[in-house]
Amino acid sequence: MKGATKYARLFETGQYGKLYITSGSHARGETFRIQILPNGEDAKRNGSQNPCLNDNAIEVYGVVSGNPGWTEEYGWIHEGRWQDDFEKLARSKEMEIEHKNKLNTAQSEDYAKEEKERVKSLLNEY
Repeated sequence: MKGATKYARLFETGQYGKLYITSGSHARGETFRIQILPNGEDAKRNGSQNPCLNDNAIEVYGVVSGNPGWTEEYGWIHEGRWQDDFEKLARSKEMEIEHKNKLNTAQSEDYAKEEKERVKSLLNEY
C-alpha cells in the first residue's frame, strides 16, 4: 500500500532500539507500522504482522488515510526526532542489502568464470 511498500521490504517485524517495527502484508499489498517504546522497555511481540502489545507504546507511523485493508495510505502520524533515527536505520538497511547484492553478484561471476575454466579444461583433456 502507498507509503508502506518500500519500508516493508526493508524490515522484518521486531524491535530496533526504541522503535518497534511491524512489517507485513495483506491481499492488496504491504503494511508497515512503527511504534515508539518507553526507555528500557522490551517489546511484547504479538505475531509477525501485529503491533506489539506494550501498553505504553505509541504508534508514530501507520495508516493515515483510506480504508484499512482496501485503500489505506501510510505515513507519519506524529513527527519528531524518531524520524531522523528511522531514516538512518532505513539507509543502513538499504546499504546492507546493496552490499549483499554486490557480494552475490561477485560470487556469481566468480562461479561462472570457474565453471567456464572447468569446462574448457575438461574439453582440452579429451
